[in-house]
Amino acid sequence: MAYDKDHANAEIYDLFTEASEKFKSTYKDYDVEFNITKYKYTDEKEQIPDKFGTDEACDLTYPGSFNNPTYTLSGRLASLDDIIDEELKNDIDPKIWEQCSVDGKIYMLPFNQLQNTLFVNEDMMKKAGLNRYISEKGQIAHWSTEEFNIILKGLKSSFKGDNKYPLAMFALDNQGDTHIMTFLRSYDSDIFDKNGYFNINTPEGIKALKWISKLNRDKLIPYGSENLDFLSNYDLFFNNQLAICYGNNVNLNDAKDKYGLNVFFANFPNMQGNGNATNYLSGFIVFDNNNEDKLKVSKDFVKFIYDNEEYWKYSLSATPVMNSYVKKHKDKVEYMDVYSKNSKNIVDARHNNLNWEGVRDVFHVCIQDLLRGDKSAKEVAKDIDENVMRQSKKV
Repeated sequence: MAYDKDHANAEIYDLFTEASEKFKSTYKDYDVEFNITKYKYTDEKEQIPDKFGTDEACDLTYPGSFNNPTYTLSGRLASLDDIIDEELKNDIDPKIWEQCSVDGKIYMLPFNQLQNTLFVNEDMMKKAGLNRYISEKGQIAHWSTEEFNIILKGLKSSFKGDNKYPLAMFALDNQGDTHIMTFLRSYDSDIFDKNGYFNINTPEGIKALKWISKLNRDKLIPYGSENLDFLSNYDLFFNNQLAICYGNNVNLNDAKDKYGLNVFFANFPNMQGNGNATNYLSGFIVFDNNNEDKLKVSKDFVKFIYDNEEYWKYSLSATPVMNSYVKKHKDKVEYMDVYSKNSKNIVDARHNNLNWEGVRDVFHVCIQDLLRGDKSAKEVAKDIDENVMRQSKKV
């Protein structure tokens, strides 16, 4: 969680360590000792669910996985509404609170976000005569689906048969699934129903799948995309063979500093023209381990972090969700203020679906079938709704 150039190796562990020392010395209700554990993302099962019901059960954590819906819907998490005052509630965009809530209750206190948009080779856009679609410097471009199609065709025409493509696409494995899902919103599909289950088998969803299939036939995406993985598209982009890829401000630094590319950001297209973005949201969750004392202390500690702005510096490792903090420090991180304002265009990429790893494993196979031409858009829409939903019901 590097928050400036002088703290390149800072971690959430450091935040917990720093805040816990001051909390212990100032907290009056209980004498508190902290047992702070750092573990790999792949070890979450051993560190969290396998310890439920034991003396080593986790009381609070800063998760970096997709498992929060499972913890929430299985009754393991405590609601945090009682430690959120109006000032904090109003300091964070409603779209972000929505991602932290289930059935109207808040189960994660958000801290920062890593927003995902498209990033675009500006030189290729200029060569294709598409200057009017380039964003102002330091801003995020917003395109309608109609404009996006004009851009893709204009780029393709400018390549004149070279081994170049306008838009990234991939389906070899489950990496980058949320990007493809966001493209399925291009013709006004919400992709989920009111219960959060996939709902692609609609006129809007089928139209988006037909659109992706047509992009493939018209060679506006790389040949054989069904056999390409996420990172292969980055290789093409960094090698000037791809005009539009997917990314965030981490990839921006690579594109500019490592590969010397002139790039800008754009939202995923939608019919309205304001565009869509997704995000990886991080924050604090508190487990209810049937111990009222520990539950109270855990909540009080999380509230202590939010009541003391000195700890918010750790949120600068991405884009802080606290708007007031962004305004104070917008010059510290490139695009931070712009991403913060773009939060209103975020779409919930997971919608509290359970077993997200299982969802991803099925979804990319459906897109493979589409890109290979093995199944029609309607057949793929039906497969996504039935097979992905079957996975999303597994706890």
